[in-house]
Amino acid sequence: MSRLKEYFSYPKFKSPPYRILFIYNDYYLQRASIQALRDMGHQVEVMSLKKDAREMLDALLKTSVLFRPDAIMGMNHVGMDTEGIIPNTLAEFKLPLVIWYLDDFRFLIPNPGSLVTPYSVIFTFEKKHVPLLQSIGFGHVYYLPSATAYNPTTDYKAAFPQFHYLENAVTFVGTTFHYTRQKLEKPAFARYFREFAAHHTFTAHIPNLVDQLEREQKSRFAEPSQFYEYCGFVVSVATEQYRLHYLKSITEKPFYVVGDRRWLELGVPAEYLPPTQYETETPAVYAHSQINLNLSSMQLASTVSLRPFDVSAAGGFLLSDYTETLYELFDPEEIPSFRSPEEMNDLIRFYRQHPELRQNAASKARQRVIAHHQIHHRMEKILDTLKHLWQ
Repeated sequence: MSRLKEYFSYPKFKSPPYRILFIYNDYYLQRASIQALRDMGHQVEVMSLKKDAREMLDALLKTSVLFRPDAIMGMNHVGMDTEGIIPNTLAEFKLPLVIWYLDDFRFLIPNPGSLVTPYSVIFTFEKKHVPLLQSIGFGHVYYLPSATAYNPTTDYKAAFPQFHYLENAVTFVGTTFHYTRQKLEKPAFARYFREFAAHHTFTAHIPNLVDQLEREQKSRFAEPSQFYEYCGFVVSVATEQYRLHYLKSITEKPFYVVGDRRWLELGVPAEYLPPTQYETETPAVYAHSQINLNLSSMQLASTVSLRPFDVSAAGGFLLSDYTETLYELFDPEEIPSFRSPEEMNDLIRFYRQHPELRQNAASKARQRVIAHHQIHHRMEKILDTLKHLWQ
């Protein structure tokens, strides 16, 4: 053990190119992050998940011996065990562990305190989670919003002309979360949700939904993991109801929904398109559509989803529901926002009648993404932070 500690005591982030060991499980933005790091000239060793914690730790250490990484990187704490054996062992060997949360961390870690080490560096897509992660004990926590994996220089209209019929359409790309709800549901969840819903409505975005659930219902659960599984269930139901409230109000035609067919079963007055391939067909849908709509998941407290980055990168025009950080990342003339179905419909009609304003907004939003919100910008931020910590 002492010889291994001595071996791993080499300086980290001394000079580029840096060596990053990336834990991979095909989660969104992972492939783009790996490619961005390589395009920036750094060396990336990709390691897939193993079947259990012991095998995972052995593989991480063996790969690290051969690769000598400056840091081990992953998303959503994937590959880490709930007891914290893996991150604490990496910390013993002074190997930095870098995690970028792209979902609510409370849904992912039953016991986050066991994962705290001096060598853990946390980035989170949700600004309001920074103080929560710090209160758990993480010493290095930073806000880092998501970004687009799309190439803004690609002409997605030309690459996928089959979606040309959307050029006069209002389009919503998104799921009902019905299958997520089915996967999470436990016998008592529906009853608990009915009790909660008796005092809450889901016709507007609730930026503190999980906080409200913690105050009102957390005491019903013996384990935090059970409670946050219930929170995931509530988020899926509430998001469906919120989106349904808006989508059923749309009267402009043509109107398309791209996602699961349940939208039609729920009475959304739209034409239906099955799910599209995220990295190729979806940006073409965004690019061809006259107006794209964003209705955020109830998981988001203040941050934005991928939609503002992706639609803008694809060259599409977006109308978005309002979130607290939207106009920290974009300007109102780039992505107009709404706070009610009435305001949404007014904006749809206005921008249909003013194509020059619509095209100008899409162009400005695209330039904003090119300058600030591509995945390589986020990797640069991560590496700059790590250099500051370890040089």
